[in-house]
Amino acid sequence: MPLSMDGDPDDRHGRQTDGPTAASGLETDRYGLVVEAYLAHPSILLCPTLDAVSEATVRPQSQTTYRGRRTLFFTAANVDYDEFERALVDDPTVDDPTLVGVDPNYRTYRVGLGDSARWPTQIPEALGASVTTAENNSGGWHVRMRLPGRKILSKLSARCRENDVEFRVRQLYSPDADNGQGGATRYGLTDDQQRLLRAAHEMGYYDVPRRSSQNELADRFGVSPSAVSQQLRRGTGTLVGNTLVSPAFDPDS
Repeated sequence: MPLSMDGDPDDRHGRQTDGPTAASGLETDRYGLVVEAYLAHPSILLCPTLDAVSEATVRPQSQTTYRGRRTLFFTAANVDYDEFERALVDDPTVDDPTLVGVDPNYRTYRVGLGDSARWPTQIPEALGASVTTAENNSGGWHVRMRLPGRKILSKLSARCRENDVEFRVRQLYSPDADNGQGGATRYGLTDDQQRLLRAAHEMGYYDVPRRSSQNELADRFGVSPSAVSQQLRRGTGTLVGNTLVSPAFDPDS
């Protein structure tokens, strides 16, 4: 399948369009970056419990205001419930922890936000993040969110440092990749870049010594060697930029 070498994908994670749309007149500010990140701090809701009983699977269900206090309903599974509930009672980030449901595979709890506690998504949401999921992981929270672009991601990383919140990016990708659509893949690569980088690896282009050349890659994809060179540089730069040098990136934790 020939590569399409048109266009410059390097600014794909910024704002997509500004101004009113032709169809509806709505302002458009597309959130072009999906971030999966780890956040943890002893003052974040439930982090002391999650740290004490790390094997538990905890999933938020709903948020509300109950008796004048911000309240979270959540489920817990895969855990010794006696141990979990002892940790929950001792958790300084929660107020009035209550068991509200017992099912064969999980239990449902209600907790209020303690006076000095922070909501798990408080810092991302304060910067305009659209948080889609949050669940516990390694004593903290694995949060999946959409952001307008990398500038906000950098601000988020800086804000977490200022507040001593542990923040590690685990994955970055475009919403199109998240939806399984063409045009972009995880880590910000286009479909063409991903195919080219995979082929280069399979053909030994990255071996020492090399087992293939840019000319051979060009023949395989029906493009010029200069186009292959350009896309290899762009694809490699995007991959490194969205992994190794991304703010607080940590794929293994």
